[in-house]
Amino acid sequence: MMNRTLAPETSTITHIDFQSPEIDTLANKVDVYSMRETTDETVRIDFVFDAGSLKTSKIIAQLTGELLFSGSADKSSDEIEEAIDRLGGFTGVEISTERATISAIGLREHIVTIAKTVVDAMINVNFNPKEINQLLQSKKKKMAISLEKVSTQARRAFLSDLFNNSPYGDLTQLEDYDEIDQKDLIEFHKHKYLKGLQYISIVGALNDEDLNAIKELGNQFSKDEVTTIDYDYSYTPNNIHVEKEQALQTAIRVGRVLFNKQHTDFIKFSVVNTILGGYFGSRLMTSIREDKGYTYGIGSGVAQLLETGYFFISTEVGKEFKDLTLEAIKAEITLLQTEEVSETELSLVKNYIIGQILEQSDGAQAMMDRFISVETYGLDFSYYDKFIKEVNEITPKEVKDLANLYLNWEDFTVVSAG
Repeated sequence: MMNRTLAPETSTITHIDFQSPEIDTLANKVDVYSMRETTDETVRIDFVFDAGSLKTSKIIAQLTGELLFSGSADKSSDEIEEAIDRLGGFTGVEISTERATISAIGLREHIVTIAKTVVDAMINVNFNPKEINQLLQSKKKKMAISLEKVSTQARRAFLSDLFNNSPYGDLTQLEDYDEIDQKDLIEFHKHKYLKGLQYISIVGALNDEDLNAIKELGNQFSKDEVTTIDYDYSYTPNNIHVEKEQALQTAIRVGRVLFNKQHTDFIKFSVVNTILGGYFGSRLMTSIREDKGYTYGIGSGVAQLLETGYFFISTEVGKEFKDLTLEAIKAEITLLQTEEVSETELSLVKNYIIGQILEQSDGAQAMMDRFISVETYGLDFSYYDKFIKEVNEITPKEVKDLANLYLNWEDFTVVSAG
């Protein structure tokens, strides 16, 4: 009989048994990663291209990706959509600064046919001027609305200032939509889609015959060598205010250029970030939301880019609370730099971080996401063992030292809009 007066035993997580994908390399040097050990009837296929906005203007990258299913010489956009819908399939298009991911999702019995339709549409897209114009007008209207939001204004000013020496700070302007030419999209598609397939990831219980069929689709593309440019990621800390009359809220962004997971301090700094503003029980949330009531939400994070990264704090407050909020943020950072975190709080944060890793590693798709997350940076699954080890071992003194090293107020760009 269970004795309910005794707490259950606890144990420290030191290792996660990840399922590694099968890895095949096609004749065109494109890698295919497949997770087939799953009982799920749904299959997801991601075609990942070197077609992010770093390779051109952001607007051309976005438009090219979103127009891939707009029609070819043989099929209209409606016919492509109907062919996929009829089989219960879905498509997805995600354009980031570095990559473009085109997804085909459907039941196992239909996924090859769906993928063939998707690949045919991508390869033979004709960039119909009517479709281009419709999308341009739609996106221009949405951007005009977005630009009225103080959160958008603060984010854009923050990134533009932080990365003014690299394309990460190159932001789309409304007038850019009036300067797009069909040939720009055709040229970008030719070089970054037809010749830019980086890898294919597959999650689903495909048999060998269907897997080989997907590989054959991958061989219809080629893979040119990715060109990298060494940008200057140095920056000058700045204080910027974007005035917006009649705004009731002020959006705040505070941060600095930092690093990604390749850096030796990334893992332990992740603990520092979580304590400060990385979860609902963080110090920023407790102080600025719960105690002072300045905002409904505030958080901090480390955004990872392929070559660098940046630390940020983000919130929106009533205009009358802007200066008080900045003072409160600065006070919480100073506290981290001058007083060691208690073992109780540090233990809570450690358990939260490791719990998040476990939660985000449940299932074949999550395992694939974990794999891509490290493979992208030239790492492997052993990174997670290292991550857990360093999180478990970080001390209050290390938290304080890292806060003093990376969270100095004079190193921050501070942006407000409102």
